[in-house]
Amino acid sequence: MISSKQVLVTGGQFTQQHYHGQASVGGNKAPIDMLMDAVAPSAFHDSGASFNKPRCYPRTRVKTREVIMHWILGEDKDARDGKQFMWLTGAAGCGKSAIAQSTIESCIERGLPLAGFFFSRQDPARNHAGSLVATLAYQLYCAFPQTEVQTKILSTIQQDPLIFKKTLQQQFTSLIIQPLWTYFSKNQFIQHQVPFLIAIDGLDECMDRTAQKAILTGLAESLRNSNLRIPIFVASRPEHDIRLSFDSKYLKHITTVLSLDLSGDESVLEADSDIRLYLLDRFAEIKDDFNNRTTGRKLAQDWPGDAVIGILVLMSSVIRYVESTHHRPDHRLEIILNLRAVNGDYPLAELDELYAMILESAVDIEKVLHVLSLYFMDTPPISCSVIEKMLSYDEGEVETLFSGMGALVKITKSTSPFPPRDREDGQEHAPSYLRMLLASFGEYLLDATRSKQFHIDVDYETIRHVTHALQYLALYCSSSLVPYSTAAAPMYIFHRNQCRVGRGLDSQSTISSELKESLLSFSVEDFLEPHTSTSVYPHLLEYFVTPFLELLETVVHNDPFAYYIQFHQLENIGNILMKQVRQYFEDDRLASVLILFNHMGSHRFVPVLEVPQHSPYRPYVHSAPFYLDSVYNDSDILSLSRIWESSTPFIGQSVYHGFLRQLLRLPVETFKYALGPKMHEKAALYCFEELTETVSLLPPPSGLEMVITTVTDDAEDDNYPKLSFNSANGGQWQCQCSTRLDPGEEELYFLLLGYIIFLLPCCGRSDALVAACENHRVSFIDQPDGPFPVRRRLLHKEINNYLARVSPILRV
Repeated sequence: MISSKQVLVTGGQFTQQHYHGQASVGGNKAPIDMLMDAVAPSAFHDSGASFNKPRCYPRTRVKTREVIMHWILGEDKDARDGKQFMWLTGAAGCGKSAIAQSTIESCIERGLPLAGFFFSRQDPARNHAGSLVATLAYQLYCAFPQTEVQTKILSTIQQDPLIFKKTLQQQFTSLIIQPLWTYFSKNQFIQHQVPFLIAIDGLDECMDRTAQKAILTGLAESLRNSNLRIPIFVASRPEHDIRLSFDSKYLKHITTVLSLDLSGDESVLEADSDIRLYLLDRFAEIKDDFNNRTTGRKLAQDWPGDAVIGILVLMSSVIRYVESTHHRPDHRLEIILNLRAVNGDYPLAELDELYAMILESAVDIEKVLHVLSLYFMDTPPISCSVIEKMLSYDEGEVETLFSGMGALVKITKSTSPFPPRDREDGQEHAPSYLRMLLASFGEYLLDATRSKQFHIDVDYETIRHVTHALQYLALYCSSSLVPYSTAAAPMYIFHRNQCRVGRGLDSQSTISSELKESLLSFSVEDFLEPHTSTSVYPHLLEYFVTPFLELLETVVHNDPFAYYIQFHQLENIGNILMKQVRQYFEDDRLASVLILFNHMGSHRFVPVLEVPQHSPYRPYVHSAPFYLDSVYNDSDILSLSRIWESSTPFIGQSVYHGFLRQLLRLPVETFKYALGPKMHEKAALYCFEELTETVSLLPPPSGLEMVITTVTDDAEDDNYPKLSFNSANGGQWQCQCSTRLDPGEEELYFLLLGYIIFLLPCCGRSDALVAACENHRVSFIDQPDGPFPVRRRLLHKEINNYLARVSPILRV
């Protein structure tokens, strides 16, 4: 009989114990010695090989730890539903190991039996799965002294000395599941208590990715037919292989996923509160330590102050830097706040090394950075499938590219930001999206001094993405397009980011041939004409045609020899627009929209109508006061009554609208739909109709707030505070409306009077117009009372002039 010494771990205390059993024949080791030889002691949660183990700071991560403990104790719904696995996942540095360590310590305080294994990429003893089961089995052996558990473990090893060379599933079954089942089957009265907790931290630190999957599937298969509730807690980054394992058919139904990603307001508030508490306590310690040891100027009592703490809440890796005993803490803190190296001393070096290490492991770093640059485009979220189409990648390639970067970038399959009917390919499932988990990672990529070879030049990448967006729109959106859908996202890349192309081109010696080829070959006609009879068309004019014209100007400005591209596309766009202009000749209302648009801002009687600064519709200006109808009426297909502003200095003069006005002013021999007297007659007739209706809505003279101007023969117009001439803004007349939907009866009356005064001299003879003039001359224009007497007098004069000109018999 011999005895072999061993260590029993209970509540963090070490107890020496002896096992009495037969030694193997031939002088071989006893089973307990074989077990101890296979163990990785540095993987214990309380291993002496590691110092300063991460653990949750007091009073932090409270909610997360409560959720975990309720699950371990079987007190929550997931545990009662048989979910024996909990996967705690999150980005690098979010506190997974600290939570795992604190969870184990809390369980020990409660007297719960457990076994843990902490993987570490840097430690050759625990960066693989070879010693995992032995280490767990040893802790199980120590947790149940003098019981069937110990007997079963040792007898298994004695009967099969090569058990540690078997598959992980066989080891789990033989050394953990079966000993526990034997014990609890003979102790029925405690079988409903928590039998045993297995905690595995840093599974992503296991170097063998195949082993990562084998660990999870081995544990799951071993538990399947055991009838034991053994909670298995796993903490790791959301790496590709681990995520796929937890998504597998069996594990998916028995796993509770607890993510530390700050995707919800409540999570953000909890994390901010925890970090703030930690920073306040640690800075207080640093301040006291420094003030006790310095003989010079002390740190202020309120150092570093609430404002600074607020800035630091979302930063990491700062405390060790600040508490250096070789520097002044306040000086070190100032360096951090500037985020710049000082004498080679850089505060975020460790974080940058981590980012660089993860990026270096990427399968194709050039593609990874190119996709990540989309994150910095001013555009709605773009689904992975659309990214693949836009960049000509294979289906599923985006997910493969980021398979090893789950610590920094997450592929989510959450609810689409678009309505189900607008989802791509007509599918009802939500598309997958890339999400950058850490804001500091984005800052790193944009800072060339930090990211070096991984730096993303946004201006340069914008040129590439605008090119790709053009190619995508030509291939996938020529026949059908639903605005604000996932499939339409590249159009918004084009719309919102083409203004950056100029900056990107300035940094390049020549324009890329790919961009020029894409601009030249893009079939504007194929893209626009399928939509000319739909409500989508005005949307395309604003979000595609306008930036397309601006991009043409940018390219020609950078390379005058590319003028042939602009000339070719302007001709194509002009031909398309002129086909739609003819619709405006067939309706008096549309004719008035076209005429007023053409003269907009050129005279005080035809001002640009601005939306007030405080209005949510400020990006729009208008060419007519009756824009309410046209906004909801698809007949204004060219969006002439609702005009969006752009980078041009002229109000209401986006590149598209400016180009269209040039087309309308072409000579008759060039453009057969010339805006001659006939069109002006139609516009004047419609304005007379609107004037009649508006007059009926005017309040009595005593209720009018408008200033009544004294009528003099030399008065040019009524005083109207909302009408102004802006010489610095292209020499345009501007009139600010009250609201977007209701310009007000008085100002509408003011505008219509001016429109008719302006239009009548341009009109030819028309019986309908003659009748309208006669009717309005005697109905109210001659009335002594009412607002805007100057305009009423001028309109009276213009009516008389018109009647005298077109019908001499009627001359007054």
